[in-house]
Amino acid sequence: MESIDAILDTIIYENEQNHYAVALFSETKTYHTFTAAGTIRDVQEDIEYNLTGQYIVHPKYGMQFQIQTAIKKLPTNEKQIIRFLCSDKFSGIGKKTATDIYQTLGDNCLEQISKDASILNQVSSLNAKKRKIIQEGIQEFSSFNESYIQLMKYGLSDHKIELLEKQYENPLEVIEKNCFQPFYEVNGFGYKTSVQIANMLQMQAMDTRRQDAYICNLCRELVMSYGNTYITFENIFENVKVLSEEQVKNCLIRLIDDGYLQNEKNKYYPFQLLSDEIVVSKGIKDHIFKVEPVEEEILKIKLREVEFSLNIEYDTKQVDAVSSFFNHSISIINGGPGTGKTTIVRGILRLCKQIFPQSTIQLCAPTGRASKRLTQLSDCDSRTIHSLLQWDLHSNTFGKDEKNKIECDFLIVDEFSMVDTHLFAQLMKALPLHCRILLIGDENQLESVGPGKVFEDLIDSEILPVVHLNRIYRQEHGSGIVTLAKEIREEGLCRFEDGVTFIEKNNNEILEEIKRIASQQEVQILAPMYKGSCGIDAINQMIQQLKNPKAAYKKELKVGTIIFRERDKVMLLKNMADEDVYNGDIGTIVHIEKTKEMNIVEVDFGNNVVCFDHDFLYYLTHAYCISIHKSQGSEYDNVVFICDVQSIYMLEKRLIYTAISRAKHHLYIIGNANVFKRQVRMIQKRIRQTSLKERLGEIYD
Repeated sequence: MESIDAILDTIIYENEQNHYAVALFSETKTYHTFTAAGTIRDVQEDIEYNLTGQYIVHPKYGMQFQIQTAIKKLPTNEKQIIRFLCSDKFSGIGKKTATDIYQTLGDNCLEQISKDASILNQVSSLNAKKRKIIQEGIQEFSSFNESYIQLMKYGLSDHKIELLEKQYENPLEVIEKNCFQPFYEVNGFGYKTSVQIANMLQMQAMDTRRQDAYICNLCRELVMSYGNTYITFENIFENVKVLSEEQVKNCLIRLIDDGYLQNEKNKYYPFQLLSDEIVVSKGIKDHIFKVEPVEEEILKIKLREVEFSLNIEYDTKQVDAVSSFFNHSISIINGGPGTGKTTIVRGILRLCKQIFPQSTIQLCAPTGRASKRLTQLSDCDSRTIHSLLQWDLHSNTFGKDEKNKIECDFLIVDEFSMVDTHLFAQLMKALPLHCRILLIGDENQLESVGPGKVFEDLIDSEILPVVHLNRIYRQEHGSGIVTLAKEIREEGLCRFEDGVTFIEKNNNEILEEIKRIASQQEVQILAPMYKGSCGIDAINQMIQQLKNPKAAYKKELKVGTIIFRERDKVMLLKNMADEDVYNGDIGTIVHIEKTKEMNIVEVDFGNNVVCFDHDFLYYLTHAYCISIHKSQGSEYDNVVFICDVQSIYMLEKRLIYTAISRAKHHLYIIGNANVFKRQVRMIQKRIRQTSLKERLGEIYD
């Protein structure tokens, strides 16, 4: 890491949103000019900075200084001092006044003023008003630097400092008064960071501020790990390590008073989840209204035309689903794979465009992959829910809300079982009251990653029309997959036939069997857990050696214990909407470039090639084998699913059902058949605690 004092000569590029800048600098002592890039707060020309960082060779722009920190220094020569005092920070101070100050007080005049403002009395041309403007401007400049330096001493990154500055007028004052306040109020500022600062400030272990944050964080962790929207006192206290029952109760009282937890009927809701449930229930109530029904005969005639154009024939349940959509303001379609959900949507879209030609129809899904798939299958544009709501990653806020509604007459949401309470609340806020809604999903799949079980609660409340699709329509090779899915849903006898192969193997034989299958065809491997002899990590390592072994003509990059190699199959772990690729998309590494200064990995995701030049493990992982949660919303031609004894505690009915329903043509299940048959009958160990169903039931009370 180098430290350079340099004057910013020219701003080449500036992003006001994140303070990223590219600028031309000249070193103070040597006058050597260079280009630097990185975070520069309140970037200004003709100002001296102390830069820390290192020189790198950018693949496109060549040699440049990569900025780690950029701290302003008060100017010390005539030209810079005069220009500094004539800047916008000193309203009313012109060039003549600035020159008088310099000529009277000399080169280090700004430093003298920052230490003792009374020195300005020596400048005869200054009145009291101008002296105050100069004093306050220099104090603001100095305090900003001091605050920034102190926050860095607390171990905060530029990103976290920026988060604090967006939230608070004086971040340092907030931190030193209660370092846990940002944990409650600033998205992206975690509990561990606050604890780190508390330790540096030597905050006592029994300080109530520390206790409150500990209990709040515990509540957050418990609802996230269980998927609940609330937690009971008993659940909280049984997980507390150091506090008495009375202390915990006092913490909860303070947290509720401060608005960091919500309470109702002795249920404690973090993350404002009580408010979210109320928004959802009210939104559902507001969107239940009478619609002008489409005449049954007209609907029948138009539906026959759709059947003819699509070369299909709808059965009674599918006709009911179409009719329900046109005769209700909100309706639900629930069904497993192969039950014709997509065929119904295609019919609804065609009819809707005929019957309501002036209406705006919006399709969406919770993930980018699911949205892309919906677009392909329906021949209509679809968006992710986050994109539809104009979600901003950095601030975690939504552009569309109750004040800025989505322009939409009909909304169709696919893969709705993946939608959590908070996201659906945001969607309900943003929908105009006249908008009609169709929710499509499979209640037997895994619930949302975030808290809640919205789809299940909506169905169980029995206040909305629901069409349950049970008949299977896939008759081509592989129909045994959807048959098995149906047998699991209905708790029937599980048969492995017509596209489903169960291979009985002991744990020490599973890897070799995977290797055998993978060497013969392209498969997507799904496993319940990451660690262990048959876990995701071990399988990825083995299949990489099988499918993409080390070779002289293939470049590779080692990151920690992981080796990325050209031609590797990798998965994206974060949404990158600007590149049109999303969390869960799978691609191939097409190029790796390694230099002393920078490493680059280029990945082909099919529709485009994305270049990654840092944080590889943050964005990418091997994808020969992936988790079942990561596979949700996707389909693969051939799937290998690991059902081993080691992961028995994770193998619940919903997880198994989701795994097998990812396969289109062939499903290989490797492991213990008795474990499989027992686990698909096992009642879910943890039923998510929510109060949404109860709240929905109150709509008609």
